[in-house]
Amino acid sequence: MPSLILMKSPDGSTPNKAIELKGELMVIGREDGCQIVIPHHAVSRKHAQIVRAGNQFYIEDLKSRNKTFVNSKEVSPPVRQPLNPDDRIKICDFLFRFHDERVAKPAKLPDWMSKGAAQRDAEEESDESGMTTIEATQGKGTAQQFLEVAPQERLRALLDISVNLARTLDLDALLAQIADTLLGVFKQADRCFLIMLDEAGRPVPKVMKARRAALDDTRFSRTVVKKALDAKQSYLSEDASNDANIGPSASIAEFKIRSVMCVPLLSNEGNPLGAIQLDTQDRGKKFVLDDLNLLTIVANLAGVAIEKARLHETVLTREKEAKEIELARKVQLGFLPQTLPAVDGYEFYSHYSPAQTVGGDYYDFITLPGGRVAVVLGDVAGKGVPAALLVAKLSSEVRFCLLTVPDLAEAACLLNEQMIQGGLGDRFVTLALMVLDPKAHTVNIVNAGHMSPKLYKAATGELVDAISLDATGLPIGTLPGYPFEMATIKLAPGDSLAVFTDGVTDAMNPAGEMFGNEKTDAGLMPDDSAVAGPHLPKVMGNKLVAAVRAHANGRPQNDDIAVVTFGRLETGDAPFLEPGGGPNTGRHPAVK
Repeated sequence: MPSLILMKSPDGSTPNKAIELKGELMVIGREDGCQIVIPHHAVSRKHAQIVRAGNQFYIEDLKSRNKTFVNSKEVSPPVRQPLNPDDRIKICDFLFRFHDERVAKPAKLPDWMSKGAAQRDAEEESDESGMTTIEATQGKGTAQQFLEVAPQERLRALLDISVNLARTLDLDALLAQIADTLLGVFKQADRCFLIMLDEAGRPVPKVMKARRAALDDTRFSRTVVKKALDAKQSYLSEDASNDANIGPSASIAEFKIRSVMCVPLLSNEGNPLGAIQLDTQDRGKKFVLDDLNLLTIVANLAGVAIEKARLHETVLTREKEAKEIELARKVQLGFLPQTLPAVDGYEFYSHYSPAQTVGGDYYDFITLPGGRVAVVLGDVAGKGVPAALLVAKLSSEVRFCLLTVPDLAEAACLLNEQMIQGGLGDRFVTLALMVLDPKAHTVNIVNAGHMSPKLYKAATGELVDAISLDATGLPIGTLPGYPFEMATIKLAPGDSLAVFTDGVTDAMNPAGEMFGNEKTDAGLMPDDSAVAGPHLPKVMGNKLVAAVRAHANGRPQNDDIAVVTFGRLETGDAPFLEPGGGPNTGRHPAVK
């Protein structure tokens, strides 16, 4: 059915509304008796009429005050202007398109469609200052209207752009390709800018292409770009130097910009990514609304392609980081002991699980002269890769100090100086240093700001602090020249020592409740069972770790966890045998 399609109205309402042309004579005006009523004061009572003669429709102006126009040309009464498909009818500020599906469109578009109509539409959409704006996120209706009137070469260019944008995921190459393509499509353009927002939200030109070397000026109109990004609208100015909306601009004045287009690049969520600016110096090669429509569609495609390229870069970066973190994890595990000490009459146990792939907890077993064994457990402030790097340094420094300084307190003082000189910054290390002498059955202890090791006394069934709070020193790295104190305890048959990091006491359940000191002590005590057997170090360690996991009940760790237990076996007790290994040896004990 032939009809008039409303394309524009003063209040912007009901775009694309179809008015069917059913009668032989249809009067257009603001009177209620008209067949097509336009209730607007600028429209005459009986403004114009559409007459049907056979299969042909004509429009005639009825001596209206504000005239009737077809394709920007006035229809002077009593002339009856024949209507052809896609003719534009302008009555005051109302713009209609004549639609007739019965008539096939010509293969070659008439001049008024490809050029005159675009210039006319630009004039109609422009405000008094000469600045044209359209929504940057175009809907299907706007794109369809553009495609219906765009020249064939531009349709081919749009297809080429769409295909080319899908061929690369390299962001820099993609931006350069977009700029080259736009200069190929817009023959009147002298320069093309691809501008992206940096992390602070500032516009930065990533690509600038000029048609000639003499035009190679990297300054773009920050005023126009800001307007486009703030309003998320595409802008067109036919004469930028006299445009009140742009105002004074050094780039426009010095480069002598005559006509400029700017379209924002938006993400799928509508967030600004950057902008495209095209400009020209030639007064006779102005951009028109069809150009702005095409550039807006290209910008929509480019925004999707840029977001896809950025996502690809993010994925590659994350894959690289994952590989680096996995390497760091392997390196860190390499610093942890691969086997447990084999000491006659003693048993050892260890458990380690980081909150992240790599962590800041550390423990070690170091063989010293005279058959002695150093047991070390520490906690570097922080988590992740920075903490793991300090663990690497701590591991080597601890070994050096314990192997070169016989006195444990003096070794701790040397370690403190070495770590401070090595550049701990604002970080510190809590550390428990213990040296077992299996011949004398004694343990020397220096505690640097760590939780006190727990001593289980088999004879009385008690669990006590192995070192007093008064003898506990400051963490490593907090104060140069700090004097550490050493305490010595005697291990009777069946006695065990347990040392752990605060990942145990601070472990949380789904309700946000901490494991705490009381549950930690309970986890280290033997079961109330007559047939439970001796409370061996491995039994003690496994019981504590199981209690922490039961408390967490599936909640992810909020801190690294390290547990070390060791103790003197009772007469006749056999040390724990790992499958396939000797006493206290076998598979890597680090991660249980």
